[in-house]
Amino acid sequence: MSDRTLDRSVVPAPGVLRPARFPEIHRFDLSNGVPVWFCETDGMPVTTVRVLHPSGAIREDASRAGLATLTGNLLESGTTRLTALEIARTLESYGVRVGTSTSWEVGSVDVTSLTRNLEAVVGIMAELMTDSVFPETEVARLRHEQLAAIRQRRADPRHLADEIINRFIFAEGTPFVRPASGTPETVSAITRNDVVDFHQRTFTPTGAAVVVVGKLDPARARDLAEEAFGGWSGGPPPPASGVARAREPGVQVVVVDRPGSVQSEIRVGHLGVARNTPDFFPIAVMNTILGGAFSSRLNLNLREKHGFTYGVNSSFVMRRQPGPFTVATAVQTEVTGAAVREIVRELNHIREELVTDPELTDARNYLAGTYPLRLQTTDGVASRLSELFIYDLPHRYVDEFPEQVLAVTRERVLSAAVEHLRPDDLTILAVGDASVVGSQLEELGLAPVEVISAEGIGRTAPERS
Repeated sequence: MSDRTLDRSVVPAPGVLRPARFPEIHRFDLSNGVPVWFCETDGMPVTTVRVLHPSGAIREDASRAGLATLTGNLLESGTTRLTALEIARTLESYGVRVGTSTSWEVGSVDVTSLTRNLEAVVGIMAELMTDSVFPETEVARLRHEQLAAIRQRRADPRHLADEIINRFIFAEGTPFVRPASGTPETVSAITRNDVVDFHQRTFTPTGAAVVVVGKLDPARARDLAEEAFGGWSGGPPPPASGVARAREPGVQVVVVDRPGSVQSEIRVGHLGVARNTPDFFPIAVMNTILGGAFSSRLNLNLREKHGFTYGVNSSFVMRRQPGPFTVATAVQTEVTGAAVREIVRELNHIREELVTDPELTDARNYLAGTYPLRLQTTDGVASRLSELFIYDLPHRYVDEFPEQVLAVTRERVLSAAVEHLRPDDLTILAVGDASVVGSQLEELGLAPVEVISAEGIGRTAPERS
């Protein structure tokens, strides 16, 4: 159609959903029992290798919170054979970098390289994992960087709200009340001996897995993984340090006082669900309608209708154990109470009646249509394989994702909302000027307002009576 005949007053119809097939999954074990998950891909001659190991923050002692993160960040600080500078120069010569990350469940080390350089690159990667020496000077330097990052996040109201909400959603003693990166007090107490001990106990093949995705055949993938990781040895990791528990039922309202603040960071939430919930797909569609997309109910209400915010979202953080469900937004101080009222109204509304057919269609098409975008790179495919291992999901999950999403009905959305949204058990948190927002929240009549100072965030939230 030419520009002369194009009717720009009509919104173009969405295109037909294209099928997305996941590459064939090969599964085999190394000589030491470590499972390998492999997918052969077409396209560019690159390969991603990712090692998942049981060094997640769930295995660290609460008094050393942040130890798992620090240990992972220290892997490139030097080995018996190579200094930190030599490691950096060697990796740079291959045009790669080794990525490390630490979640609550696992730690991971990964690299994406030209396939022709794999043997050399993955050999260095294995060396970093199994032969790190953790020089005292590097431990002190990265500990200082971690402390600086923690303090910087706490100075940002958005990050402060994300940290504090978990202290009131989870019961005291639950690991998830603290940030995985630790607190100034716990990170300051970490020593080199702590790092060495944690590494020896958690960087172990027991509970680990190797993920390989790229342009190479299964035989080469097997040989590569065996050569690099087949000799990896070690005993079982320490047990997880606790289980996710919610606080006592009921609504609680908390204000973190920042006098003079012209905005309030709002968080509204409660304990959610684990990743392996059988309601995963109805929850995903329901949350997309509620607050998981730009056209969601929360955004249309708070942004488009009332002009309270530039954006609002809701999310379920799903782990091996239940994570938090949270609604997050920032609004001007004078409309804090009104914004909270509308959030609670939307949480109740989606539990009371069926969503509309257009809402359902848009949410399903959005989730199914964007799924292929997550499979465009070897790293993206590796991330999906990692999910299968971490959360013990069936292989068919990655192939059936679009079909499962498109099969969700209005009735299943309503059932998921009724089952997994709990307006009567909300934690409502506002980081803002308590002298202004406190009375606004009191007027909602949801619960008495508790005010804490931004300087007093080291305390643990009290149990509700």
